[in-house]
Amino acid sequence: MNDFFLDKFQYTFDKNQEMIAYLVQNESELNEKIKILISHILNAHEIWTTRILKEATQFSVWQLHDYASLAKIDQDNFQRTKKILEEKNLDERVDYITSTSEAFSNVLNEILFHIVNHSSYHRAQINSELKSLKLNPLVTDYVFYKRQ
Repeated sequence: MNDFFLDKFQYTFDKNQEMIAYLVQNESELNEKIKILISHILNAHEIWTTRILKEATQFSVWQLHDYASLAKIDQDNFQRTKKILEEKNLDERVDYITSTSEAFSNVLNEILFHIVNHSSYHRAQINSELKSLKLNPLVTDYVFYKRQ
C-alpha cells in the first residue's frame, strides 16, 4: 500500500508544483480567493503530516503565503509525507486534536487519502477561479497525469 500512496503523493506534489509555477507566472492577474485556496491546500497538508508525526504545526488552516514561498512549503510537505510512508504502519490509528480543539482518531491510510482528495478538490476550485479570470485552467486530473 505504500507504493499506492507514494504514487498518489507524487501526483499531488507534481500537480501542486505545476499549479504553483503557473500562479507565480500569472500572479498579477490573480484574485485573493486563489491565494487563499493554494495556501489552504499546503497548510492542510502540513497540519495533517505534523499531526501524524506528533510535531508542532507551523501554519494555521487559512494562513496566507506569498506566492514565492509556496513551492518550498509544498516540497517540505512532500518530504514529510515520504517520511511517513517509510516509517509508519498505514493501518495504525492516529489520535489528534483539530484546530477547533476537538479530539479525534482515524486510521493513517484514511488521513493520507483525505490529504490527496482535499488537494485535488481545491486545485479544481482554483481552476474554476482561473476560468472566471479568463486564464487557462491546468489539467490536473490523475488519469491524464498517468498518461504522460
